[in-house]
This record gives sequence, structure tokens and C-alpha cells, in this order.
Amino acid sequence: MRVTMNTMYERIKNDLFRLTEKLDKYNAQISSGKIYQTPSDAPVKLTHALGIRNTISDLDQYKRNITYAKGWLSVTENVMISIEDRLQRAKELALQGANDTQNGDTRRAIATEVKTILEEVVSLGNTKFGKRFVFAGTKTQGFKEDEMPFQMDNSGNVTYHGNTEDIELNISPGNKQKINLDGKTSIMDSNTFKALKDLYDSLMANSQPNIENAIEKLDKSLIYVSNQVAQLGAMANSIDVKEELNETSHIANKEILSNIEDADMIEAITTLNATQTAYQAALGAASKVMKVTLADYL
Repeated sequence: MRVTMNTMYERIKNDLFRLTEKLDKYNAQISSGKIYQTPSDAPVKLTHALGIRNTISDLDQYKRNITYAKGWLSVTENVMISIEDRLQRAKELALQGANDTQNGDTRRAIATEVKTILEEVVSLGNTKFGKRFVFAGTKTQGFKEDEMPFQMDNSGNVTYHGNTEDIELNISPGNKQKINLDGKTSIMDSNTFKALKDLYDSLMANSQPNIENAIEKLDKSLIYVSNQVAQLGAMANSIDVKEELNETSHIANKEILSNIEDADMIEAITTLNATQTAYQAALGAASKVMKVTLADYL
């Protein structure tokens, strides 16, 4: 086979180009830690990696939703426990007011604290998480300037202006979690406000029988509110389970993505060193060939 100088030069150029590409490839792998830099480097692996990345993105969103849900539930639980505590205090006052040693003046003095408790419970019902009312159902915003979910008139009657719809968040694949207690179901239906108002009215009227009736109503309200707190605990436990499963899935998918994308650093460094040696040798050989001209033979 007849080999011309042009053929030799072309082969040298192609060999140096191939080695340069290989140097760039493994240098990029070492620099980035990834086995591919462009889709054409590993199209099948890239497609698989994109699917895994989408899954991880979804899991990250679930994690953010879980964090928000846990915050919402924590605030809700604290409020319900505070209402339970206020009811317990009202019962203590009611028992005190029902004592035969009390008279009209002392009972009216007790009624003053009961009214304060009623106002506190109304305020607790209007608690916000961030800028959203916790007990307004899905109507967490959009109230008029002088309006809130729970409002009490001058007679001590409380009305509810939220709705009874559930707030749900996606916290795992195909799973929505309720995170709220609406004000009607959790507070209004407990008759907490009515029990407190009846106690206040009974104390102001100096009516021992009515005070005793109010104590029974307070007991029922306490049981109801306690059950709401237990429900919140069950919701929180369910979210904790989903959080643990999501975290396990997140770690597993991260490992899979690492196996797909991450370069074998030892192999990449070894190959880079070998390629550098070959490149230097090729450059040395090429420089010697390039020096040969017709003048060398004259």
C-alpha cells in the first residue's frame, strides 16, 4: 500500500484529535463528577436519570408540603389544648360559683373571669398560621377588615363565618392528607361558646341550679374538645409515617441517580493519565515526522 506524506499527516491529525477528545471527556468527568456532559454522551442513561430526577423533585415537593402540614397541625393542636385548658378553668370557676357559700356579688365577680375566658376562646378560634386563619375551613383568607371566622356580639353570642371544607395537601404519591379542623366542627359543635355563655349568665343571675347545669355542659364540651385533640394526634401520626416513607424513597432514588450519573473517579483518573501519556507520545512522534522534508535527503 502506497502511503503518502499527506496520508500520514491526516492520520496523525485524526489520532491527535481522538486523543484530545478523550482527554476532554475524562477531564470533564473528573471536574463535574458526572459521566456525561451532553445528551449524546449517554442518551439511555440520561433518559433514565431524567425520570429519577422528576421523582426526586416530586418527593422534594411532598417534603415541603409535609413541613407545612406539620406546622399547621402543631398550631391547631396548641389552640385546641389551650381551649381545653380554658374550659377546665371555667369548670373550676363554675364549681366555685356553685358553692352554697357564694352570694350574688361573689358570683358576679367570678362571672367577670368567665367572660374573659369566653373572649380568649374566641381569640384562639381566630388564630392564624402565617396569614391564614387556621379554623376557617378553606376560607383561610378574604375576610373583610372588620370580620373574622369567629365573632362575638355584645350579648356574648358567637357566630362562625368560615366554612366546613377540608384543606388537603399531597404528601406522598397518590395520597392527600387532611390537615385542618374547621371551626364549626371542632369548636362550634362542641358548644364551648354556649357553655361558657350559659355559665356567665347563670353567675350574673346568681342562679345556683343554672350554674350546676352549666357545669354539665362544660363537661360535655371538654370531652368533645379532647376528642378533637386526639383526632389531631392521629393526623400528625399519619403524616409522620408518610414523611418517613418519603425520606426512605428520597434516599433510594438519590442512590440510583448517583449510580447512573456519577463518574467512577478512580477509573476516570487512571484513564486520563493513560490518555495523557499516549497524547504526549503521539505529539513526540508527530513532531519527528513533521521535521522530515525532501531537503533531508538531498
